Amino acid sequence: MFRYLASLGLLLSFACSALAQSNPVVAVLRDSQPAKSGDETQRVSAVLLDAQANEINVISGLGVSQSLSQQNKVQFDAVRQSVLVAENLCDRVSIFDYDGTSQLTIPIENVTAIVLTNDAKQIGCVAGKSINEQQTVFFDGATGEEIGRQNWGAVALTNDVVGSQVWAIGKQLIAFDPDGEIAVRRPLTQLSVEPAHPTVINSRNWCGVGVAIEPNENDQRRRIWGIEREHRDVTGSKNRLFAVDPDGQTRILVELNEIDPRSIACATYQGNLKRILVVDGANGNLISFNSDGELMGKVDLNVQLVGFGEHSGLWVAGRESIRRLDPSDLSVVEEHTFDQKCDSVGLAVR
Repeated sequence: MFRYLASLGLLLSFACSALAQSNPVVAVLRDSQPAKSGDETQRVSAVLLDAQANEINVISGLGVSQSLSQQNKVQFDAVRQSVLVAENLCDRVSIFDYDGTSQLTIPIENVTAIVLTNDAKQIGCVAGKSINEQQTVFFDGATGEEIGRQNWGAVALTNDVVGSQVWAIGKQLIAFDPDGEIAVRRPLTQLSVEPAHPTVINSRNWCGVGVAIEPNENDQRRRIWGIEREHRDVTGSKNRLFAVDPDGQTRILVELNEIDPRSIACATYQGNLKRILVVDGANGNLISFNSDGELMGKVDLNVQLVGFGEHSGLWVAGRESIRRLDPSDLSVVEEHTFDQKCDSVGLAVR
């Protein structure tokens, strides 16, 4: 009897292990060309993959369009084992189980980005027709009921697990909690490296399009990295990479010049070494910097998005494939080639 129970326990252990391995760790949004008989507003598919880049499932019929930033259009909720998609063309946030079953739909006009709080109890959504008209709205993650809203938005945002707050970038850089308490608020045009800095000031730059946080358990040593794009009609705007401390003080400022930053991620390797990775939208190169902002090199991968997750590592997505890279040398570890060449417009990595 003991042997039977032990064997049964072993089988259950294997079954649970296999089930855990089948859970997706990467979700990429693919913007295919609209079918002749299809709805052009629902042409995007979410492709879910495991850590070995094997396709697990495809969720089709999503209404997502390209925008200034593609990094916050899809999000994993590991607590409820679901995938969230910001469908700006359909004015909603859609939540699906990993098998593609619809779990919840939250109506919200012009939603462009989403983020989850640490406990996944709240969903933060950026909504608005333009950069200057955006709001950040928080909903209950289980019911979809609106909890509150702040009269500022962003182009991109990310949850700060250590600091228990959200970092948002657009016309300015803001760190705030779901209740609306602002910890940092800085314009991108006033990011000189100096000990003293203003707390609140209007911004005159064009747009910040990406923000990422160094994976670091030490609250005071981690840095928050952002990318800003220039615009030919906005005097003084620049392509830049910068890093601030948790209190908002600028530590690193890098002029990117001809590099057109579109996507950013912070990756760790070999213990505490870090790479800051930026996708150059002009040619699809992956540009690598160290934690001091020094250029480490570039790799021609023809990519559009980059993401890093503590569970599955470093991933890049492009028109032809999605690849997992070794952060130490940016070599390809796993690759999934898509059946059709089309734009990747969203990426989530666990």
